[in-house]
Amino acid sequence: MIIVVMIIFTAGIIVVFNYHRIVETDANLNTLDGISSTPNENNSFADNTSSGGSPAVSERNVAHTTHEYSQDFIPGSKFSLDDPKIGKTRYVYDSTRIDADGDGAADDVLLVGSAAFGNQTRNLAVVVRDGVTGKFASFLLPEDFGVMLPRLTTGSFTAAKKNEILVSVETGGSGGIVLYALMAYENKKVVSVVSQAELNKGLDLKVVCLPGFEMKIIDKNTGVNSSVDFHDGEAAQLYIGMGVYNKAGVFLKDQAYVDDEVMDDVFVSLNPADDDGDGIQELHGKQRISFITHANTVAWAESVWSVKGGRLRLVSEKIEAYKP
Repeated sequence: MIIVVMIIFTAGIIVVFNYHRIVETDANLNTLDGISSTPNENNSFADNTSSGGSPAVSERNVAHTTHEYSQDFIPGSKFSLDDPKIGKTRYVYDSTRIDADGDGAADDVLLVGSAAFGNQTRNLAVVVRDGVTGKFASFLLPEDFGVMLPRLTTGSFTAAKKNEILVSVETGGSGGIVLYALMAYENKKVVSVVSQAELNKGLDLKVVCLPGFEMKIIDKNTGVNSSVDFHDGEAAQLYIGMGVYNKAGVFLKDQAYVDDEVMDDVFVSLNPADDDGDGIQELHGKQRISFITHANTVAWAESVWSVKGGRLRLVSEKIEAYKP
């Protein structure tokens, strides 16, 4: 297996992406690159129901899901059995049933991982069972790709009536960061529509501290900016205590200090919406801009993106001061 490692440095966080090759197996073998499955008599999978026969679904997961689950792959069930020759047991975190490749047959789309349901997620994979052939294909996401509340959403992001898969996983940090992956099922393979690095980078922002307890937040690429005045708020006392400003509002540090202390995190949300009614969904992103600590939010940046040619294209943006 070939592994390419990419390290992305963001303010206060290091995200390591391990890109694994795509794998595909025959459903009759019931193996999937270390994932095995055991069909039951109803052609569904073992351990997918509770002892009473009803789907065993965690209420914690239901609150964050709007689609219907695939009845063969209920969240909370085991997707595989322990087998030292094959690999680790996987668990179903989320599932749905859609025509993922446009051939007219419904496919099962799953989000699985190696940690027991309800615990921190590990080794996430997007898996599709083809509705015609019954074969499985999967894409293994980065090993450190979030730890909480993994879920999937389906939508049309590159063309009308084309079903694609948006995965979201929370990192569990104080910044409320959520990481995303956009996948598709094409030519019997699960493929990445946009790289995780591209999808999760957000706006490239710069914060400048000005005299008089004022900040300016600037998009480095477009020049769009917004000013934040905090002279009569609690933040002023924090900055005085930290030696950033004196009581007269004189800025005492340099730009290098500001660059080090600003946390213009990647997205806290990236929500799909068809803004112009053309059947293709845009992605609405929201980023928190904090200074010194995550709790000290100074502004929010909102952006709208379209997906074209494997890249995100900025449609619109706005930066607004945080109002408690």
